[in-house]
Amino acid sequence: MTIEVRTEQAAPRRLAAVRDVTTPQDLPRAIGRALGIVWPAVREQGVRFGHNVFVYRSGEPGTILVELGVEVLGDFTESGEIQIVQTPPGEVASATYYGDDYTQMAPVYQALEQWCASNGRRSAGVSWEVYGDPAEPPAQTRTDIYFLLEPRQV
Repeated sequence: MTIEVRTEQAAPRRLAAVRDVTTPQDLPRAIGRALGIVWPAVREQGVRFGHNVFVYRSGEPGTILVELGVEVLGDFTESGEIQIVQTPPGEVASATYYGDDYTQMAPVYQALEQWCASNGRRSAGVSWEVYGDPAEPPAQTRTDIYFLLEPRQV
């Protein structure tokens, strides 16, 4: 399977999210916990919403700084652990994963890393995933993965 890597200028996405520090092994638990907090608040406030969006930043060795939440398209009031955050704007390399078995996304990440290496580009240390709506068949469920790129050296 060939994975197409694209570049584009990404606009910021506004999220209602829970910030956390986790490990790759504990990430599924952190995601479930965060969405269990954010989704009821989004529904309670009646705000228009987009997709689940998970932002990843490098942390101390073995850890990941995450912002796990839902794109909000209207006014949302922060409460408790839920904060308004944004994905960073700028040039990104992106690729798409199709399927609903999210444990199988590694080849897409590898394709993005290989593209960066082959094109002399470096990740700025921030990536995010935008989860599409469930599709039928599930193999057509779309998740877009973005790597924020460091500016080109002149």
